[in-house]
Amino acid sequence: MKITLRSLRVRLFLLYIVLALASMICLGCFSYWYLSRALESSRQRTMEAREERVIQFVDTWPKKDTSLSLTEKLQRLSVGIAPTDIIQVYELNGTPIYSSPGIRDFKVSWPNKACIERCYGLVQQDGHSVRTLDHVVTLDGRKMRLSLSGKIDEHAEILRAVRNSYLLFCPLLLLTCAAGGFVISNRALEPVSRMTSEARKIGIQDLERRLPVPDTGDELQVLAETWNELLGRLETAVARLTQFTGDISHDLNTTITIMLTTASLALSRERSAGEYRAVLKTIAVECEATSQLLEDLLAVARADLVHQNIENELVHISQVASEICRQFEARARLKSQTLTSSIAAEIWMLGDLSLVRRMMTILLDNAIKYTPESGSILIVLTTDERNIQFVVSDTGIGIPAGALPKIFDRFYRVDEARDQDEGSSGLGLSIAKWVVEAHRSTIRVDSTPGKGSTFTVSIPLPNNLIGSATQSHQTFQNLNHV
Repeated sequence: MKITLRSLRVRLFLLYIVLALASMICLGCFSYWYLSRALESSRQRTMEAREERVIQFVDTWPKKDTSLSLTEKLQRLSVGIAPTDIIQVYELNGTPIYSSPGIRDFKVSWPNKACIERCYGLVQQDGHSVRTLDHVVTLDGRKMRLSLSGKIDEHAEILRAVRNSYLLFCPLLLLTCAAGGFVISNRALEPVSRMTSEARKIGIQDLERRLPVPDTGDELQVLAETWNELLGRLETAVARLTQFTGDISHDLNTTITIMLTTASLALSRERSAGEYRAVLKTIAVECEATSQLLEDLLAVARADLVHQNIENELVHISQVASEICRQFEARARLKSQTLTSSIAAEIWMLGDLSLVRRMMTILLDNAIKYTPESGSILIVLTTDERNIQFVVSDTGIGIPAGALPKIFDRFYRVDEARDQDEGSSGLGLSIAKWVVEAHRSTIRVDSTPGKGSTFTVSIPLPNNLIGSATQSHQTFQNLNHV
């Protein structure tokens, strides 16, 4: 697989590096800052404790011993402290009173500021860091300025050691993270590479192939399983389309052959008017069958336009149902079938008249087609306060339970041989379902093999038509007068 800067592997790898680097920088800066503040706070507490000891030493000197001056007391105190710690005492006007012996470089001069409360400072002298504390205190009953200072080079050395070690190990850790990120991204996307490689091998001729499914339990496994389900549906659809194309080609070829043969025979010699009329009748029947097939194909093409807006208008559905029943009475009598209807009067709906008529025609045509001779068919149209119910029930051959979930699929036929004999293209119920859904309605089928089927279409009434039939008819009349 070719790796480019836009490759997901590279992008994940770079993102991992950026996040790792940002995390290291943030952690290092926070650690350095936190350690610096901790050392600074620790030094301040140490100097405050030292100041308290100086004041306590001077104030608690044996009261009976008045032979020692303040300077002498401080000299005795300085003997017990480290040479890098300096004690300096000034008058409030800045006159030096005492400066403990020690390294001269660490003696801090008069701060030149009024530090009534404790004032902390950090002074750099000859490459050394010196922490200072200035404070006005009472020593031997007098107000004086006490200045304490001490070298804290060891603190700076600790911070430098932490900084240097971090700068040394951070690049090494970053390289380790980079290598780990590259390996992890490769391993994480390896199933994607396998699926991509396998997907490239799948063509329209070998849709039975499936993508490898990684047993990981993560999103990649779900993705592979989803794609395999899609391929399964696509394979089924292509198989049905291939079969449908063959059937349609066969039907069209048969129709054209019949019409050409009939016309050729009629033209082969002079014939009577009755014979010519019979020939034209045969050609007309074949043309009608072909026209019906083309209408089915056009309906399917229209159904594929998902955003197709149907033309809603007030439809007198009671009248439409009655007309369709009258049209199919002759076909029912030819098969000695009983066609019964129970249609409530003055039922109106909002919808596309041609589509509603097509849906009813499909359901009734199927009922007659798959009901044997001497069978019965019942058409019922009723309404309640919320819905219109259109029911087509027959005593036909029924539908097997295993086929019920598929009968509304495009090109599906329960019995291929029987459907071809009946002239079915496998599109009727698919078109009917599309019409129902386009009107925001539902269709349900109940069937028992050998006993018959019942198709129920439930059409919701729009708010302005909910109520009595008289009110619906009056609404229609008002719209006609606008």
